Amino acid sequence: MLECLNFKRYALFELKRCIATVYIMDEGSTFDAPIDKVWKYLSSDQHRHPSIKLLNREVNGNTVVLTSERNIMGKTMVVKVKNTLYPPFGMVQEHIEGPLKGSRAFQYYIPKGGKTGVCVVGDYVMQGMNDEQSVRQVVLQQAQTVFDEDNSNLKIV
Repeated sequence: MLECLNFKRYALFELKRCIATVYIMDEGSTFDAPIDKVWKYLSSDQHRHPSIKLLNREVNGNTVVLTSERNIMGKTMVVKVKNTLYPPFGMVQEHIEGPLKGSRAFQYYIPKGGKTGVCVVGDYVMQGMNDEQSVRQVVLQQAQTVFDEDNSNLKIV
């Protein structure tokens, strides 16, 4: 029994060495649109991203599960993200498939008159990556791309 426990401890240690959990708080982004327009856009068919190929969208009440292909670190990868919407406050994002599986975040919005502040707070993991800085870079790069696309789309809807 002792050997089995030691093996479990070793296996857990090895697993932790291969996956870094990174806490990220990304503040300071601002959409050039009021919060009511942001929410209308987020729930509309015009909410699209050139950087993401949507494969499937399942809507059940305030929950949207998106399966898509994304370019992550130069590779096309399939990801599945469950978004639970809490208008007008924000949304919970749970990565349920793909390289960020197990990551969870809350994205919330701050009304600023004709603009809307955006803050993302979460714990992120990336399968097979144990370097916190690399995980942080991948997550922030993805977040910046999505933000830029949303902000651009908001100007034309």
